Amino acid sequence: MTIFGLRGFTHGGANVLTVMSAEGSMAALAIVAADDDIIVNAGPGRLTQYIEKRGGALKRLIEHHDIVLLSKDDWDEKKAELGDQVFR
Repeated sequence: MTIFGLRGFTHGGANVLTVMSAEGSMAALAIVAADDDIIVNAGPGRLTQYIEKRGGALKRLIEHHDIVLLSKDDWDEKKAELGDQVFR
């Protein structure tokens, strides 16, 4: 399964990673397990977000799970291509 990611920031300035997959958000969540250095915001019908509590945690998560990072434009294009299935 390919997991696509988009990096960003919270309002408080923390690093955040949003992920999606053609197999759906719950399938991606089942595969991309976080450790104690990351807060996971997830739920049915929404894309999962990983918020970095300690520096380097998202980098390790991305590398460990081979997450394909996309630019915002590429993210929007991929999300439109995959459609509503990313929210399953």
